[in-house]
Amino acid sequence: MKYHLGDTKILENLPKSITVLGDPYILQQVSEKKYVLFSAICPHMHNVVSHITKKVWRCPSHDWTYDPKNGNCINVSGESLSEKNLIIENGEVYVNIYKKKNKPIQKSNGKKIPPKITLVGSAALLIEWEGFNILTDPWIKGLCMLDSWVNYPPSKIKVDELPKIDAIWISHEHSDHFHIPTLMAFDKNIPIYVPDYDEKRLERKLRQIGFKKVISMIPEKNYKLSSKINAISFSRGHVFTDSILYLQLGNFSLLNVNDAGFNWLIRNFVGNVDMVCIQFRPISAYPATWTHLDDKTKIQINKKRGYGYLRMMKQIVEFTNAKYLVPIASYNELYNKQHLEYIKYSESKINPSDITKYLSNNPVKVIDIYPGESWIGKTKKFVRRQDRKILHTKSHRKKYLASIQGSSEFKPTLSSNFDLTHKELKRYFESFSNAELTKRVGNYTVMLTLKSSKRELHGFIKFNNGIVTYKSVSNPINSNLTMACPGNLVQEIIRNGWYWDEIAGGCWCKFSRNPDVYNTAFWQLLHVPWRAINKHNGKITSGQVGIKTDSSIADILEKGGDQTIKIFEKQGLFCVGCESSIGETIEEACEIHGLTSKQKNRLISELSEVVNHIKN
Repeated sequence: MKYHLGDTKILENLPKSITVLGDPYILQQVSEKKYVLFSAICPHMHNVVSHITKKVWRCPSHDWTYDPKNGNCINVSGESLSEKNLIIENGEVYVNIYKKKNKPIQKSNGKKIPPKITLVGSAALLIEWEGFNILTDPWIKGLCMLDSWVNYPPSKIKVDELPKIDAIWISHEHSDHFHIPTLMAFDKNIPIYVPDYDEKRLERKLRQIGFKKVISMIPEKNYKLSSKINAISFSRGHVFTDSILYLQLGNFSLLNVNDAGFNWLIRNFVGNVDMVCIQFRPISAYPATWTHLDDKTKIQINKKRGYGYLRMMKQIVEFTNAKYLVPIASYNELYNKQHLEYIKYSESKINPSDITKYLSNNPVKVIDIYPGESWIGKTKKFVRRQDRKILHTKSHRKKYLASIQGSSEFKPTLSSNFDLTHKELKRYFESFSNAELTKRVGNYTVMLTLKSSKRELHGFIKFNNGIVTYKSVSNPINSNLTMACPGNLVQEIIRNGWYWDEIAGGCWCKFSRNPDVYNTAFWQLLHVPWRAINKHNGKITSGQVGIKTDSSIADILEKGGDQTIKIFEKQGLFCVGCESSIGETIEEACEIHGLTSKQKNRLISELSEVVNHIKN
């Protein structure tokens, strides 16, 4: 679609932020005669890059900064803002923009009946509507993140005190969302809905622990939970694997973003929504466990990130025209005594009262419920805890955490045994070689130190354009990234096929990087290491298909099917739903949608790997 931006006066005083068809962009001149429309959506968590100057552009959530000359990320390797070339004709400025119009759920003008919402703990929401009860991301008891996190404030709601559950939804595999000890307490006949990724990985895990009705939700496909309730799963908006749930409860719509960032394509499918449920503060180990930062810097970073989340929430509720906002997915604390040193970095963290204050001039109603509290949609009344005023005081939090140390309810579950060998480590890391994820890491070195009370292992890992080598060393040596971790926990990850988010997010490792550049591809690899281990080689050999820039989209879709559709859509190319695009080449599609050369090459590489894997 050729969209008119205005006359050439719009090209004055650049760079500038503008909105086109409801989406945020940055208008910029990149050379004497070339003007570009950069997407202002940060590829990390899909917050908006809103700090715009002539020298630098910055996203407020995690300080990803961009070069105004080309849109490349300065402090995160391999990432950039997508771009679209402008067309200037007869003094008027145009841009080609394709927006998919696909609303699989039809809404009527009937009465909207809000649900009853109970926050059971962290991201665990009980949604009760017209006799049908949905539970999301149930972590209700015990510890998670390798025995690191505890629910706080505790809701005091037990699994057997919940009403009959008709459906469970799990957004992703992190243990504060996919919590096996909690899930084991439920009837195994309850239908569980999960995102469909990695050949139904989550579904397989749930069936292994006894659940009989597991539904892997294909992104953007409508699923009927009941005669009046529809659900759609959307892929998360940033660089890792997660999902967002859209629920249509009669005529009332609810978007559960949990901690998935945001996906700005969602409104093209569902339009406005009535309620948004979303994480309201950062809970990662960064910057607390990063040793190259001093205490003052860590505190400042946490404050900036907190207010970045407030701005992101404001942008999302305005973008969706939400009437209600429910802050969730941030109610937890570090449990172990050895983590107490990190608490000082988060003393100024955002609480629901800060959200209410920040959005006081916005028409959205903040449903500020703490774990154990409810909001009754029909009456608009709250069911509150009597102790809510003291829950976020330092003294109460400290007293509670001290009281549960060593209790049977929060007893650590992991073995302290550590007999991992260099041979196992070498086999594990070198099995990443030649995977698409690994190639994106580029040239990168990692110094891994594994510790226990009895022994230490030091391993030097080198990434060289897709080839990974591991060698044991007697002492740590200089590298781009250093990781010092408990050996028994790394052993659990490697031997059980888990991902490294559990050990990093649980504040078990200490990190340092030099230079201070975030290698997104490396963290993506550790987020889903099984994709690299189970990869197809990807080299073009006899009988394989080499996808090129002039390859036909129709031909690729025919050979690759659903997997290639997902790869196209991840880059914002909804080719399967557009009749005209079927006849285009990859080069033409990338030009129309404004993909950078890096994005185009990555797209071709991913498509080649999938098509060749299917062919062989």
